[in-house]
Amino acid sequence: MVKKEDLKKKLREIDFDFVSDIGQYSPAEMVNITKEFDIFSAANIIPAKKAILGLDIYKYSEFAEQKQNIIPYIFDLILEKSIKYVMENEPSLFKNYEKQFISTGDGGFLIFEKPLHALVFNFYFYTVLHQFNTGHIYPKLSQYMGEIIIRSAMTYDNIFQYEHNYYGKAIILNARILSKDRLNRCLLDSNVYNYFTRHFNGIESLSIISMDTIKKALNSNEDFISYFFYKEDVTIKQLGYGNDPIKNIHIQKIDDMFAKSTPLIIYNLEIQIMATIFDKKIPNEKTSFILTIGNMTAIN
Repeated sequence: MVKKEDLKKKLREIDFDFVSDIGQYSPAEMVNITKEFDIFSAANIIPAKKAILGLDIYKYSEFAEQKQNIIPYIFDLILEKSIKYVMENEPSLFKNYEKQFISTGDGGFLIFEKPLHALVFNFYFYTVLHQFNTGHIYPKLSQYMGEIIIRSAMTYDNIFQYEHNYYGKAIILNARILSKDRLNRCLLDSNVYNYFTRHFNGIESLSIISMDTIKKALNSNEDFISYFFYKEDVTIKQLGYGNDPIKNIHIQKIDDMFAKSTPLIIYNLEIQIMATIFDKKIPNEKTSFILTIGNMTAIN
């Protein structure tokens, strides 16, 4: 974490707190100043590559004021239950998980180690959202609010922590992607797309990969536990028996998007997953459903 007091101390070594005369630096002086502050930035603000999952309530501004006011609380309820689910059902991916979240009121940005963590968390967030929309949790509140639709985006790039907030390219790009989207899609940047291509033979292959493949990608020797991935090679499963947690995956490159003159290579993702939910106190009472994350609409 970058601390303000540490930066102040370092800054005083190369700059002044106050000067009485205001002047302009010459071009030659500016060359040296530029080098000096490039070194200052590189030495004191060291980013790390992280996966960002951006979540946004679709058409939040169109809700009535009373409903707008309660949406941040509903989002927090869904987020809290999603964290509970991933820690229970995905202990290998979310061992010792600590929430790193930047709230935007009508959504926010979650920080993860790798895109796989972000994607799996997205599965659970949409699962809990589906529970809410169908009235399985907080049925009265669900009926009052009506359907809540989420759009999401995943980016994979550098971020850093300054004091108690997070900044960096991955968050900026994620916010721009969400701001440009006019539909309830699930969008990926090229770094996320390339991550799945290099480690899993493409994101489309997630529906058939085994836990051993994931262990290799994560460089882990520990036993792997997951709801969404097979324990053994898919050839043993003989595809198509109807019990696959990940049902369908479609991905397409959409037209390059421009946000503040920055070209973004974006991919549109649609995934269907099967989820089963039940109360541990009453395990025989359970319900299963298939839900879709994103959609294949390619036009903004």
